[in-house]
Amino acid sequence: MHRTTPVFHTSPSTLSALLLAASLLTTGCLEPESATTSATATAAATDATGGATSGAGTDGGTAAETEGSTGGGGEPTTGGSGIDPGAPDELLFQQALALYNAADYAGADPLFTQLWDMYPDSPRRDNAGYLHGRCLYALLDFTGAATAFSATITAYPASVFVDESQYFWGRALFRGLSYAEALTHFNASLTADPAGTYADNAAYYVGRTDFELGDDAGAQTALASFESMYPSSTYVDNAVYYLGRARFNLVDYAGSKIAFTHVLDFPASTYLDAATYYLGRSEHALGALPAALMWFKQVVSKYAGSVYEDNALYWEVRIYVDQADCTSANTVLTDLTTRFPGGTYTVKAQDYATLGGC
Repeated sequence: MHRTTPVFHTSPSTLSALLLAASLLTTGCLEPESATTSATATAAATDATGGATSGAGTDGGTAAETEGSTGGGGEPTTGGSGIDPGAPDELLFQQALALYNAADYAGADPLFTQLWDMYPDSPRRDNAGYLHGRCLYALLDFTGAATAFSATITAYPASVFVDESQYFWGRALFRGLSYAEALTHFNASLTADPAGTYADNAAYYVGRTDFELGDDAGAQTALASFESMYPSSTYVDNAVYYLGRARFNLVDYAGSKIAFTHVLDFPASTYLDAATYYLGRSEHALGALPAALMWFKQVVSKYAGSVYEDNALYWEVRIYVDQADCTSANTVLTDLTTRFPGGTYTVKAQDYATLGGC
């Protein structure tokens, strides 16, 4: 069959400004990824002792993960062996494709479905089935998208769209929190085409899904080699961040510190606040209280509004209490109480200060 890749435009430097929940989901474009946007899967940021953060409590920084492909894309192909540019099915396909590339997924989808139903022998049918799934995915109908990708793969097991269908099938399941099932499709995508357009995306989501499943060892294995395998991927900072999170959970604080420090090498990353916070946590776990305090202060000073802001202030209070600096502890506690009255970390900080004699 004939691969048609939708037009795309993307730039990693603009990720934090492009939070569009149901648009621009063509190859290489931005996609919402955290619970701070819409209907997706994230792990709550937790303490080493457990318990989600107060406030938004999301896995900070995931709001702007990209589609992250190292592969191509570009102008839709036309013509070629077996394709008659004037045939009714081809005209219908091009009409649907034009709407798709204009991000009119609601308009494009019925036309892709019409081609699938009316032209069972069309050389574009596998392409139409795949893009039908992509339209539903873009419209946040993840159940419908999964059904469409399944039908395409079943009807065309040798199609060039199998790897992409498997990947987005996995993404649809991931967005529906069905992590274990999603993992099978990310692996299937890589098996179908290890060098496919979405190979880097699928490889990242293998590790990310392991993390969501609580398999930190599996996540570490999957993500440790990601940057060397896909150095140009826009998922590199994401992968490094979750590598750090997996190592942190595995009590490898020296290793997590290396990973979180590397995240800071990506100035456009949406994980800067989270990595800075977990640098503080890693240093604290290693007993380096002055270094930990420095990182927690940076979370507050550099990333106002971060979901880790109250967490960081809490840890500042803890460090000052442990250093018997009650004056500083109470100053930070007052700030925490003002910003987050009644918050989980506010109460925890008050209790810690009281028990610590401050």
